[in-house]
Amino acid sequence: MAVTGVTNTNTTNVFTDQINNPSSEMGKLDFLEMLITKLKYQDPTNPVKDESFVADMAQFSSLEQMTNLNSTFEKSISSLNTNIISLMLMQNTSQAAALIGKNVVVNTEAGQVSGNVSSIKFVDGQPMLVVNGVQYKLSDVSEITA
Repeated sequence: MAVTGVTNTNTTNVFTDQINNPSSEMGKLDFLEMLITKLKYQDPTNPVKDESFVADMAQFSSLEQMTNLNSTFEKSISSLNTNIISLMLMQNTSQAAALIGKNVVVNTEAGQVSGNVSSIKFVDGQPMLVVNGVQYKLSDVSEITA
């Protein structure tokens, strides 16, 4: 009797979903589902050893702690970004206020304008220098004299 070879016509890789969607992540629920499935289909004559179960629970605990740490880290970064932006706005305000009464040269599309900074106005939270009755951005100043 002749025996023919067996070939696998299904070329789908077990990891295809992870490769096609690299942003997919396994979370706590996925890990618990895998653990429950493992326990559900275990061989009754050869149950899961205590060491294996403890190791699985330790992995779950580590996963949960990393998830919580990541969440805390993301909140901290968001708060830090807000604080940096606030600090930059305060610094710009201080720099602009220090220019009141000073002579400045401002770069414009039409060329340079020079004059005395008479006041500071705020437009959308940004300080604007008032030179010769016209508002200019602080970043457009190219020269400051007493």
